[in-house]
Amino acid sequence: MSTQYRSAPEAITTAPKGIPYIVTNEAAERFSFYGMKGILVVFMTQYLLSSDGSADFMDQETAMVWYHNFTSAVYFFPLIGALISDWFFGKYRTILWLSIVYCLGHLSLAFMDLHMPFLEPRNYLMIGLALIAVGSGGIKPCVSAHVGDQFGKSNAHLMERIFGWFYLSINLGAFVSTLLTPWLLSNPKYGPAWAFGIPGVLMAAATVFFWMGRKVFIHIPAGGPEFIKETFSAKGLGSMGKLFGIYLFVAMFWALFDQTGSAWVMQAEKMNRNFMGFEWLSSQIQAINPIMIICLVPLFNMYIYPAINKVFPLTPLRKIGIGFFVTVPAFLLPAWIEMQIAAGEAVNIGWQLFAYALITAAEVFVSITCLEFSYTQSPKKMKSFIMAIYLFSVSLGNQFVSIFNHFIQNPKPEIELTVPGEYVFSLSANDGVETVVKETKVTVIERKPKAERTGAENVSDEVTPPSVSFSQPLLVVAPNESLNIFASTDFGTGEGDVSYTWTVEGAAPATIADSNKRFSTFSASEAGEYTVSLKLGVGTLEGMESLKVLVTNDNVAPIVDLPETQDFVLYVRCQGVGGIFDSECTEKQTFSLNASGSYDPNGGEPTYEWSLLSQPEGSTLGNDDIQGRQYAYSTSKVTGANYYLFFAGCMFLTALGFIPYAMRYREETYIQDESDRE
Repeated sequence: MSTQYRSAPEAITTAPKGIPYIVTNEAAERFSFYGMKGILVVFMTQYLLSSDGSADFMDQETAMVWYHNFTSAVYFFPLIGALISDWFFGKYRTILWLSIVYCLGHLSLAFMDLHMPFLEPRNYLMIGLALIAVGSGGIKPCVSAHVGDQFGKSNAHLMERIFGWFYLSINLGAFVSTLLTPWLLSNPKYGPAWAFGIPGVLMAAATVFFWMGRKVFIHIPAGGPEFIKETFSAKGLGSMGKLFGIYLFVAMFWALFDQTGSAWVMQAEKMNRNFMGFEWLSSQIQAINPIMIICLVPLFNMYIYPAINKVFPLTPLRKIGIGFFVTVPAFLLPAWIEMQIAAGEAVNIGWQLFAYALITAAEVFVSITCLEFSYTQSPKKMKSFIMAIYLFSVSLGNQFVSIFNHFIQNPKPEIELTVPGEYVFSLSANDGVETVVKETKVTVIERKPKAERTGAENVSDEVTPPSVSFSQPLLVVAPNESLNIFASTDFGTGEGDVSYTWTVEGAAPATIADSNKRFSTFSASEAGEYTVSLKLGVGTLEGMESLKVLVTNDNVAPIVDLPETQDFVLYVRCQGVGGIFDSECTEKQTFSLNASGSYDPNGGEPTYEWSLLSQPEGSTLGNDDIQGRQYAYSTSKVTGANYYLFFAGCMFLTALGFIPYAMRYREETYIQDESDRE
């Protein structure tokens, strides 16, 4: 370590001089991270394209796995960052260098929407997320430990307050970005390049600002051999062992908390998001968490903690235990929301805000407490490494969610098609009363070289009008009952004000509420067939779609949504724009049998079965070769309310198990000593 930098805290009673640089850096860095992370699931399921501009969307289950694997990786790499920091380079240089890697990750994400050559957008996505995981994860234990390093024994009494401000800076950055980046993503004027690019700019600014504070920071030297010696000493191993036991319990908290960015976002897609006079984007709802943090941290410090202290001493471990129990009702409420949605109720997004309030309160109890507790309970040469072990609990929690979502998925209906030619499949659906069978003809073709493609096969640069789509084109409701109607929208390439216009036609009068919003309610007193239409306007461009509403008390046969003809191209994943690098194409042979629009209009669950009726000469496939042939599309074994009830139950058992462990834990505090000054 260069002697131009101070290597031990000053004997002062005021806040350290380097804190403003760290706090400001953290606010900008968290803006970049949460801005990117907040839109990730929506981007993967609604905006991801291939290099030729065609849709390459992920299904919900795949997006969940990607999201939680990424989050898990982010909180795994703190272990690597901590080793580099505590053993070789120290916290400052580790933060600075890995921040540059972090910036490169954002740059890769911004390239996804630019149709760059050589790589598919999915590849840019994978590279970008990997670099961000290394950069963001690597600096995480160093930044919070760097905060603690600025304090000596003379001003250690200010540490709790400064860590509170540190956490507030995190959430201020998260709040602003979680509101801004979903809007940028959904606005056709900006799109993914801006939504991912602006967080990258903020990360670059955070890196520069951190570098500017180098001369006022306390630079605790890397431990080198002393780090290894202390880590494997009785004191070091004992500290790690005791704390890791706590972190295993904390991992379950993170398994639930981080689903606010995945499962809760997708739940919001199904809810009425008209709230306080605004139509909120599903990913914007996450902004309630950081703004609640900003409000709750001072409330807890000034009122809630002192009030609880009057009843019993509120130790750090007791705070964590209380947070575990508060997390349970935070997941019971989304379970109730799913029950209401399944019953056909139009649940307002305001109900999800109550769940956010509960899980944010739990975050104050658990997360902020763990930051300070991890620092004070770790030996002096192991601060970053212990902080990394704590952050690894987040990785474990997210890996649990990812593995759970992987194993609860039913096999996707798909089949290997290697012989070009014509295949005919059928799908039957039975609701217990009626059976409906529909066929589809699949033509397997090879991709033509670019020079041989006709106009329809090439990428079009035409203006794309807005469009409206309904997941269920036919709905059934009894006379005089209300029916909630929800539409998915695509703004296309239009620019300007957005408008919604609902209309209804039928043999008898019918009413439709909220005719100028995306979420509406239909009702009619007389039986019959009605046509409900939604017109979406974006500037001067318009798009319209209709659905049928059948008002009756009778059973209606299942709907099998299957096109009469389909083309399956064997060679589809070409590198480069417009297939320039056709020689680099890779062969794709798995054809997905997807009838995701199939359903029972009466609200039941039909049974399905795929069959192979005919195939070209040379193919020897049979029905047994169809994987998941009893499913119409990709489905999950645990859905709706049961999904949330499972995690609520896991959290409750975790909270109960934590009590005896916390009672046996013996605290030992380590603070940097001013006498260590060089």
